[in-house]
Amino acid sequence: MRDADLENAVRVKLENDPQLKSADLSVNADAVRNEVTLSGTVRTHAARKKAIELAKSTNPGVAVNDKIDVKPAA
Repeated sequence: MRDADLENAVRVKLENDPQLKSADLSVNADAVRNEVTLSGTVRTHAARKKAIELAKSTNPGVAVNDKIDVKPAA
C-alpha cells in the first residue's frame, strides 16, 4: 500500500460519516510505518474520537497520530 492509498482510504471513511463530513480535517499517511496523522478541527470530543476510530479501522495495526483540535461552534 502506498501513502496516497492509505490517505485516500481514511479520507473516504471520514467523508462518508455524517458527523465528520463537514469537519475540517487533514490526513497524512506513512504507509511504510503504517501511520496516519489526523489534523484540523472538529466541534465535539465525540467527533474527534470517531475520526480516530475510523482511521484505525482503515488498515490493520495502523497507528494514528492525533493532532485534532476540538472547537465548539460559537
